[in-house]
Amino acid sequence: MAKGGRKTLKKYGLFATVALTMMLAACNNDNEQTQKNAEPLEKESSTEVQTTTEEKLVVDQLGREVTVPNSVDRVVMGGILPYFSTWYVATNSTKEIVGMHPNSYNAAKHSMLAKMSPDVLKADTSFIQNGEVNVEELMKANPQLYIELATDEKSINKVTEAGIPVVALKAIDAAAAEPLATFNSWLEVTSQITGTTERANRFLEEGKKVQAQLDEKLKAIEEKDKPRAMMLFRHNEKSITIGGKNFFGNQWLNATGAIDVAEDDIQGQKEVNMEQIYAWNPDIIFITNFTETQPADLLENKVEGQDWSQIKAVQEGKVYKIPLGIYRWFPPSGDAPLMLKWLAQKNHPALFDYKIEDEIRAYYKDFYEFDVTDEEIQAILNPSSEAAKY
Repeated sequence: MAKGGRKTLKKYGLFATVALTMMLAACNNDNEQTQKNAEPLEKESSTEVQTTTEEKLVVDQLGREVTVPNSVDRVVMGGILPYFSTWYVATNSTKEIVGMHPNSYNAAKHSMLAKMSPDVLKADTSFIQNGEVNVEELMKANPQLYIELATDEKSINKVTEAGIPVVALKAIDAAAAEPLATFNSWLEVTSQITGTTERANRFLEEGKKVQAQLDEKLKAIEEKDKPRAMMLFRHNEKSITIGGKNFFGNQWLNATGAIDVAEDDIQGQKEVNMEQIYAWNPDIIFITNFTETQPADLLENKVEGQDWSQIKAVQEGKVYKIPLGIYRWFPPSGDAPLMLKWLAQKNHPALFDYKIEDEIRAYYKDFYEFDVTDEEIQAILNPSSEAAKY
């Protein structure tokens, strides 16, 4: 707990997020565009699984029954990058997290979670080597449970064979790239593991409430008056990757009164050239936290080999970096209601005239019982390029 009593998190009041929508399997995997309804990897024996009084069965998102301890004190998280913050939202603790993916750790280090629950920075990352799980290093963390991306069959099998229970989670809701549905599904599995349920209910209620508030104001906006926006997912001088349909960004934009310029041309995420960007000519560009690119790189035309000066969003100064609070705001996170409010205001500043700094301050006090400072709010709203590094 931080000194000075800045945070008095009760095992009870912390969570919230939003009824949005979008994808980010990429939160975890560059090459993952849409979640496959994977067959359960090596289904457990058809005979009934036996447990002891110190164990219980959890059904993961591949439909497998996994035997886990009744009390999990040591958990490691692999390629499902945002999940460490979900664990915190559900349990009000990160002390159980003894290992996490290096990319997750980097995001945690630059997030508010490092201040709210500094135990998260004690997690080991050495078990991921050359992008893969090193079982020998993993065993040194002595995990009781391993959480992995449902599509990473290789890692799931490798860790299971080492005798460590593995719970698989899907990076995107199977039906749609909807952050609320995805985040809630992770909370449901976490509730099976830990027995916590109250925060999940709070999350749903807040998400629905915020979305209803936005919908009430946005219903007066005609289609022709909605800004045409683009989600720049990953970017450097050699590559431009845009998110479209069945990706979290698409749902975020639809939920906040914008038109996704890529939704008819891209499923998931796709690399495109500048000619395609010129053809779309978006009114607004949002840059995710999965790339080091900052608004100034486009606004000042700093990217070698790419001329962004011809794009309307650049000409009008409407290029924004998506914030990073408890986690990156692009994928599902406990800050989802704030992501909705932030996006809605960028898309329709005259309609949503609240002060986003006040919204962040009130939200963190209410849901996390954490008094965020003015300086910390600015850090949330202006994440550094370092936070995107792998």
